Amino acid sequence: MNSNSQGRIYILSFAILAFSLLLVAKLFFVQIVKNNGYEEAADRQYAAPAGTLFERGSIFFRKKDMTLVSASKVVTGFRIAIVPKNIVDVEGIYAQINAIIQINKEEYDTKVLKKNDPYEEIATRVSKEEVDKVSALKLPGVSVHKQNWRFNPGGSLASHALGFVAFKGDDLTGRYGVEQSYNNILARKKDDLYVNFFAEVFSNIGDTLFERKDKEGDIVLTIEPSVQQYLEERLLDAQEKWQGESIGGIIIDPNNGEIIAMAKAPAFDVNTFSKYEDPKIFGNPLVEN
Repeated sequence: MNSNSQGRIYILSFAILAFSLLLVAKLFFVQIVKNNGYEEAADRQYAAPAGTLFERGSIFFRKKDMTLVSASKVVTGFRIAIVPKNIVDVEGIYAQINAIIQINKEEYDTKVLKKNDPYEEIATRVSKEEVDKVSALKLPGVSVHKQNWRFNPGGSLASHALGFVAFKGDDLTGRYGVEQSYNNILARKKDDLYVNFFAEVFSNIGDTLFERKDKEGDIVLTIEPSVQQYLEERLLDAQEKWQGESIGGIIIDPNNGEIIAMAKAPAFDVNTFSKYEDPKIFGNPLVEN
């Protein structure tokens, strides 16, 4: 065998080895690094026809001992829907579901009349225990679908600093506070979860080896939850005493400028922000004015 043939064999062998290593790296990235994402993709069969499951990064408070406390996160539950044309026993089905989950009778009656609509939601943010009871009834025309939504364990705690997630057009996005300011970090792009597996393996192999430009993650605030609660309580006391229209305060660590607490009264419950008619309550004059 002459040297030219041996050289071609060496080059070909090296090329095959390099491609194999890249393929193994990509498979590792898909099956291990992005494993959770593809597991979530399996949940697509439970998502409503309107779209995919909502996902978003979390926000944390930081306690004095540096442990993290959830300030805003995504929780999972279910929604219940009907196919109106398949609902034969209108009153009977309502009674059976309402015995488990209270649903608005007037809205139910309106939706069940939409016989040409293949999907109408009659209950949202339903717990697994409740939806299991509904599923056990095996009611014709009734289906359950997985649902994710934003939840703040503290309710109104640091509401002006945190902000909330709401629709802007057809998109759920951060509105006010940290949710809006760091929306590019907290938002999640879900399109890549539904790409054909082999297309995912063989495309953009360079993304496995080099840092991606898009940044996604969680946010850790310097706000200390117990200090935040203390500040909010003192502000409410002062507002009540002096009958002020609004009042606010900030506690700062003078050693490094970290914001330990930031509050305005009156506050609002982030989990039920839609019930507030005047949007002025959502603004944070401590940083906006």
